[in-house]
Amino acid sequence: MSDPTVELPLYLTPNFFRRCLEHGLQQQDLQVLDVKLTNLTRGGENYCSNIYRANIKYKNTERNNVEISLIVKSMPDEKQAILARLHIYNKESIFYMHIKPKLETLMWPRNQIVGHEKWELGAKHFYSTTQPEQTIIFEDLCSDGYQLKCRQLGLNFDHAALVMKKLAQYHALTMVMAEHEPEIIIDRYPFGLLHMDAIKSEPFKLLFGTQLLKLAALVGDCEGFGSITRKLYRYHEHFTERVLKSVYPLRGAFNVLNHGDLWVNNIFFKYDNQYKVEKVKIIDFQLCFYGSLGFDVNYFLNTSLELDVLRTQRQQLIDIYCESLMECLKHLPLSKPHPTCDDILEEIRAREAYGFFVAFGFFPLMSMIGIDSEDNSLKNFHDEEFAKQKVQLMFEGNVRTLESLKFALQRLDDLHIFD
Repeated sequence: MSDPTVELPLYLTPNFFRRCLEHGLQQQDLQVLDVKLTNLTRGGENYCSNIYRANIKYKNTERNNVEISLIVKSMPDEKQAILARLHIYNKESIFYMHIKPKLETLMWPRNQIVGHEKWELGAKHFYSTTQPEQTIIFEDLCSDGYQLKCRQLGLNFDHAALVMKKLAQYHALTMVMAEHEPEIIIDRYPFGLLHMDAIKSEPFKLLFGTQLLKLAALVGDCEGFGSITRKLYRYHEHFTERVLKSVYPLRGAFNVLNHGDLWVNNIFFKYDNQYKVEKVKIIDFQLCFYGSLGFDVNYFLNTSLELDVLRTQRQQLIDIYCESLMECLKHLPLSKPHPTCDDILEEIRAREAYGFFVAFGFFPLMSMIGIDSEDNSLKNFHDEEFAKQKVQLMFEGNVRTLESLKFALQRLDDLHIFD
């Protein structure tokens, strides 16, 4: 269900889309015949932007009639105010125009070696502009048969395994690019969503601290969680300090350009004739940052798995990531020492505390039942009463949420993360 309160931007005219097509297709003298816009913006899912689908009919350079579907990502000022310091438009535009093509080219020789088809990370970029507002145009993956999975349920093992393999390949490629072009990878992406100033702010502690207290209260009623509950309350007493320690320093022993927001809604899948998942593409690179590979891995594992997969196959997914990263690096021009499996496991283990913050801070919001999250927005969450009501729904509306968190708490306690 799209948000009926979001009006279609007036600047999305046939002439605007002619420029998009000419830029993205590298063709001239195109004639746009018709544009149909659909508002895809969803409450509780699109916090930083408004999303539209544009179905376009046009004449190409050979004067043939062609139809194409594009995705418009519009970032109006009212949605950017709170996140202005993150420069998400610049980050994403630079990524799609300068980084993504190079990563896919880097992978090309490996494709020739192993006999694979062309490796593609995500959607093709068509056009970026800041006038009259920040806007990026992409290909519509759905028109090529790709689909999103349900954020309330999470991913089964086959889907998650495909993501972990793709993530490892992406990380390997960014390690190489960081070595050869540090001014693009390292210098331009110094921090992600959890900026130090944001963590130190009162609104941050109010929202996420309230979520932690809610979790502590809920598990406090569960048998066997008494000790863990006391540790959660101690965590809250030193909330800002503990969160900062889980995030900083960003650098580890093995660093990559982290996606920064890798969860179900930013991952598209394609299937074969038997509906077996065979391809995956990743979108939304607006929160990228350079740092330990452990960030992305823990973020994904704590937000995007079906409950049974989380309980029984978490380590298997990490093993797939390790094997894929090491295998990919064998075919890439990285002069620095390659990580061993033990190195990678240690890097992931070192960011378990970050995974915990993601688990209680972001995951409950991501897994909310659709009808409960339709009026969610960054602006609304600054209202204390609104935030309290939503925290209640976050933890109690979806059974998977609390059960996943209980499993995570017991596992992390065994690792002495709370000590």
